[in-house]
Amino acid sequence: MSVPDSPSPEAARLAVRHRLGRLDHTFAPAKELDVREGLRGLFLAGSLLGVACLATGGVLLGVHVSWAFGLYPLAVAVLGAGALVNSPNVRKGLGGRRLYLFEAGLVVDMGRGRLFAVRWDQAVLYQETVRHVIRYKDTEAPWGSTHASTLVAPGGARIQISDFFAGHGTWAPLISEAVARAQAPRVWQSVREGRRAAHGPFVLDVTGVAAGRGGVLPWPEVEAIDVHQGVVVVRRRGHPGTWASVQSRTVPNLLAFLTVASNLRSGATDATDVTDVTG
Repeated sequence: MSVPDSPSPEAARLAVRHRLGRLDHTFAPAKELDVREGLRGLFLAGSLLGVACLATGGVLLGVHVSWAFGLYPLAVAVLGAGALVNSPNVRKGLGGRRLYLFEAGLVVDMGRGRLFAVRWDQAVLYQETVRHVIRYKDTEAPWGSTHASTLVAPGGARIQISDFFAGHGTWAPLISEAVARAQAPRVWQSVREGRRAAHGPFVLDVTGVAAGRGGVLPWPEVEAIDVHQGVVVVRRRGHPGTWASVQSRTVPNLLAFLTVASNLRSGATDATDVTDVTG
């Protein structure tokens, strides 16, 4: 869990202007190593020396042995140089970026006066997590994951927050849950009053769920709506396979959609019955 850290004066003023309330979490950029400020120069010198040694070794192998052998260390040197250029340990401006989660919204400080803020009750959120696995014969082993959250504010301003910030396994669900808590009750009440709620390719109302050209599937016929490997799947009761499936990254405010759909499917009758699927 992150530790709240005082935002910059500019970020603090922006948070007050948007009435974001209490600061709950602060997330800094992910770093390869936790290098203290006083050792930044030593880290940079050592990294440059390593890249130079790889490049020199690659050239020597290519000239005196074979370029088939020399290209490998040269490729590693190029990749290492690219990683070094984009490392928060090297570029102080990158290291100063912060993701602030407040009680009623977030502020992203990208440095050099570039700030983004949005309230949970106004945000349009798209999220995508890609889990990497190593496959060997009949076995699979997890090998990390990457994540991107795109938030759109009223007026169209948007920002993409990636796993550049450390702890995406913590901040991504915190953002999703906060948006759902702020917006699901409002969407629920709107649907109960007879209006339709559009979430990307899906449309909800009291009669059922619609998806693209598939028509409307009545709630009594909906067996389940869930997410599996980055795909939102709607299953029809008594039928094999899926009735509809779309990429989860195309469904705005996905958790709010799942919350309202779950209550419509289960026959909840009061706005206070909105299920807290966030746990």
